[in-house]
Amino acid sequence: MTFNQLEFLFIFLPLAMVGYFMPGLARFRPWWLVGVSLVFYGLSGWDHALVLCAGIFWVHLITRSDVVVGNRALTVLASIGPLLALAYFKYSNFLVQDVLGLKDDKGDTTFSLFDDVILPAGISFFTFQLVAYAIDRYRGKIKQHVGLVPLAVYITFFPQLVAGPIVRYMQVKGAIESMRTFRPKYDAVAEGVALAVFGLALKVLVADGLAQYVDVLSSNPTTLGPVAAYYLVFAFSMQIYFDFYGYSLMAIGLGRFFGFTLPDNFLRPYEALNPKDFWRRWHVSLSYWIRDYLYLPLGGNKRYLRNILIIFALCGLWHGAGFNFVVWGLFHAILVIGYRWTAPVWDSMPRIVQIALTFFLVSLGWVFFLFEFDDVASFGLNLLGLSSAAVVVPVTVEMWGYLAGATVVCYFLNPEKVTALLRRGAQERVLLGVALGVVFFSAILFLDRSQIFIYFRF
Repeated sequence: MTFNQLEFLFIFLPLAMVGYFMPGLARFRPWWLVGVSLVFYGLSGWDHALVLCAGIFWVHLITRSDVVVGNRALTVLASIGPLLALAYFKYSNFLVQDVLGLKDDKGDTTFSLFDDVILPAGISFFTFQLVAYAIDRYRGKIKQHVGLVPLAVYITFFPQLVAGPIVRYMQVKGAIESMRTFRPKYDAVAEGVALAVFGLALKVLVADGLAQYVDVLSSNPTTLGPVAAYYLVFAFSMQIYFDFYGYSLMAIGLGRFFGFTLPDNFLRPYEALNPKDFWRRWHVSLSYWIRDYLYLPLGGNKRYLRNILIIFALCGLWHGAGFNFVVWGLFHAILVIGYRWTAPVWDSMPRIVQIALTFFLVSLGWVFFLFEFDDVASFGLNLLGLSSAAVVVPVTVEMWGYLAGATVVCYFLNPEKVTALLRRGAQERVLLGVALGVVFFSAILFLDRSQIFIYFRF
């Protein structure tokens, strides 16, 4: 089940909330929230829900005793269970077919990264949360053991289960401990509704609107001239941004309904002034996870060049099981290192030039998400105007108009600031309420064309 389905919006979510706020049953809220979250996840395959549950039980059993604090061996043992599951489900085909080069009887591979959705959905996200919990217990940041049900609430909470934000236990500890006494406040719920509506609209109206053009152009990269190729680069850049940003806004908004304040995951990333700044703004929860659990333990800035290459290669591999993802990670490592070496020159450029150059370079990198590894080189020839295609796919005025509209929304609409209008007078609340109603029903009208969230495959 996904957020952009009628069944979720009009059946699952209302029932989840009714059960959560049922009078006289507040003491059962943790159990209820775990139950509905497992139903939400289990609808994609109950065998995958068993993998999720097994990871929770594994980590709970090993970290429940306070002897895990400062105990490296137990922490490794707790972490290795979820990581092995991640390796098996996500990387076994990559290892067997791409790394080892093993084929079937006909000499062909039997698995396509882009034709098959890699399940369990969102395994990379909940695995990182399980590992973060185990390490935080080891470091003593979580001083007392957490019961099985609170731990399950933390891991399975359906608004952020499949595609983040990647949350630390201490960020939601207060919300989990106060679940039984939680009373929704108007401002929090109203802001939650606004964020969820904006997120749905960005996904359905902007990301999926661009997807119809991206799908056509990317279906055969050898038929693109330079104009169409660059259009595809920028259109997909906007698509993946609004797709993931829309999900994150919905996750944060839905979390407010249940008393959870989830962290922001996007801080206007396409306004970044340089590649380093971009990673402070894009998928913030992942960037901080990598910093705290990989980069700093590896030595941080003391081994800067080595560590940047390692963490970005792993970041790419986290996104997907393929050489294209590893190259994408190394591409960003080169950008960050290159910025470090050229910072005096880069920072002296006009602000608008810095933003435009960063956006251009980041957008080029998304090509590795769009195509199989073998198609990237031929697409690069198209960007250089060296395509030998007899028929070139045209870019219509409608397509340029849609991309221009998405760009305006990207740089001139800030949902978080607009949502803050709810804290002002009655007139602003009424106007925003009407606007949200129009936006919501507009999104519902186009829900039938909506696609699965891109980051669900990660």
